[in-house]
Amino acid sequence: MAIDDFQKLLSQACYCDVKLNPEVGVGLEFFLKLDSTLLGEGSSENTNSNIQSYPLTNYSWLESKTKDGRRLLMLKSPTVEGISCGLYGFLQEKIGFKFIHPRETVIPVFTQWIQDKKIDWTAEPRFNKRGFHLHTMHPLELTEQLLDETYPNALNDVKEYIDWLARNGQNYFEFNLQEDVNRKEWIPHAKAFVEYAHQRGIKVGVDLSLHMIQQKAFQLYKGAGNKKKQIDKNMAWLNQVDWDQWSMEFSKTEFNSGNVKKKMELQLHVTKQLTEKYGIKLMGRKHVVKPSEELGKAKSHKVYEMTEEEKVLDASRGILMHTVMFYSSVEEKAPVYRNENLRHIYEGLVEEQKVRETWYYPESAYWITFDNSVPMTLLPYLNARLEDIKVMDSLNVEGHLTFSSGWEWGYWLFDWSIARWSWSHTNNGVEQENFPTQYLHDLFPDKEVQQFFDDVTNLQQSFIKDQELIRYLCPSSVTDEFPAPYNLEFQPRPSMSYKYISKKAPIDFLYYVRDSGIRLGDKFYFANKSQVDKMRALDFSVVSHKNLLEELLDGIEITGLRAMHRASTLEYLCSRNGKNVEFGRPDFSMAQAGYIRQNAQKIVDRREQNYRYPVESLARKHKSHTAYEFGYLYPVSNLHFWKREEMQALKSKWSPFYMNIFDLRKIIGIKN
Repeated sequence: MAIDDFQKLLSQACYCDVKLNPEVGVGLEFFLKLDSTLLGEGSSENTNSNIQSYPLTNYSWLESKTKDGRRLLMLKSPTVEGISCGLYGFLQEKIGFKFIHPRETVIPVFTQWIQDKKIDWTAEPRFNKRGFHLHTMHPLELTEQLLDETYPNALNDVKEYIDWLARNGQNYFEFNLQEDVNRKEWIPHAKAFVEYAHQRGIKVGVDLSLHMIQQKAFQLYKGAGNKKKQIDKNMAWLNQVDWDQWSMEFSKTEFNSGNVKKKMELQLHVTKQLTEKYGIKLMGRKHVVKPSEELGKAKSHKVYEMTEEEKVLDASRGILMHTVMFYSSVEEKAPVYRNENLRHIYEGLVEEQKVRETWYYPESAYWITFDNSVPMTLLPYLNARLEDIKVMDSLNVEGHLTFSSGWEWGYWLFDWSIARWSWSHTNNGVEQENFPTQYLHDLFPDKEVQQFFDDVTNLQQSFIKDQELIRYLCPSSVTDEFPAPYNLEFQPRPSMSYKYISKKAPIDFLYYVRDSGIRLGDKFYFANKSQVDKMRALDFSVVSHKNLLEELLDGIEITGLRAMHRASTLEYLCSRNGKNVEFGRPDFSMAQAGYIRQNAQKIVDRREQNYRYPVESLARKHKSHTAYEFGYLYPVSNLHFWKREEMQALKSKWSPFYMNIFDLRKIIGIKN
């Protein structure tokens, strides 16, 4: 399949016939000779029996000789999976193909062979397992296609994504199973896309729960009946599909540990059944919430004393070490989920590696009230993800699984960069250096464009992340607006509530808000605007990939507008506080906020004309297999959070239920 795809892609680039093993020279000749003495069952050299074996996929390209005016290139790899990676790697790393998005491939145009340098190139995957988790608990591009066999073109859409994974050298894919899939009809659908993935050299996992009640997660048992009997019945139903892995949530919610003793008993039961009966790898996960910060109290924190046999069994279970948003596992500041930083995940990963198979599990987006739902295109994701890839590579971490939450507003760039960074390349004995905007440079050869992306990435890193402007740019989450002690901090936010700022904050705190939110937001806006204006003044007729540049420019521009909008509403709140502080006229501040939002809405309307999946699916209300009755970009469609903040300030409404678009009962699991 890779060879056939390789042949078709080349023919699109040269507008000529590309023949496989032709007898006479026509167009572009493509010879293939498989040496059976080189191919084998090559797999990970790890001797730890608890680590599942994936085929080795390292490859090398050599230019052996020139014969009769022909350049002869040799691809070597120990496995057919490696040959697939090598063919696609050649297209993307050497001759200008860019597999940026499941629905968009940049195909070069050439009339003669454009690879003009001798090849001595080796490629090594940084991780034996590398892939993506599509978080289909949320209404993303492929949520319905994966969960609903009747959705129009569902199977082909999923295959399209699997092709993207294969073309980018990935070998694992998983998604969340939801509780309301059609049990009579869904299994054949799942069998079809899992079989296709296997044909493409990609293993497939399913993410489900023991009894998690959040967001309509699929549960192995419910209620107080015979839990093991329910689990066994659900396992038998689900394992009609040839899964390679299960990723499981063992607690009732991601914020509490529950009854530790009972949970461990059931966890061991699932591990034993999956391992011995079905031959499927089980992975658990470590959340960013520290035990000391978990909600509520566990019914029993008594340590479960495992037998020696159970310890051996438990060690066969792998673990995904999770981090969130655009924070790395090693940086000093990551004010999320009531943490100062996420180093406890890094330290836990190092310890877990001594016991079990361990994967790193970061995010390339955090949908709800952080990034692409605002929208903001947050380029510091590039910095954090590359930093972590280098760290995990140095630790010889077995797997890297990216938690993906949508691709519009430039978020395809983050997934595509991560996929390519999961490989290391050595050319003529020199290892390729990686840097955050590397694949923006690759995509846009124009020097002015490259410098723009470097400058804007550094600008965002400095203002939004390092100086923590993000605390104001994020819309308030539901828990932010709950009364104490339930107003738990799960994403960055100001140290005091907006209600407090508008009514009770003393003058020194208003000055703090002025400096850390208003002035910093204004300064970022004008610096960002200067960069965007300079780019828009370019002659786009001579710029490579104009449509992609315009998409990224829109995302960067609206991020700046978001900062100015927040500065305006903050200024309004401070001016209404009543303290003797000069913050300008409140009516002017709110009028400015409305004007900025209207300008941002024009960008949204423009972008909706270019979404790669139907706008009705991505950005409108509709029935869903998730706890959300709309597409993930619905809050963007009318800049809901921007308007809500204006109305909250004007009407002094600070309830989490004011202008709320989420069914909180479904999300927390008390309503089906």
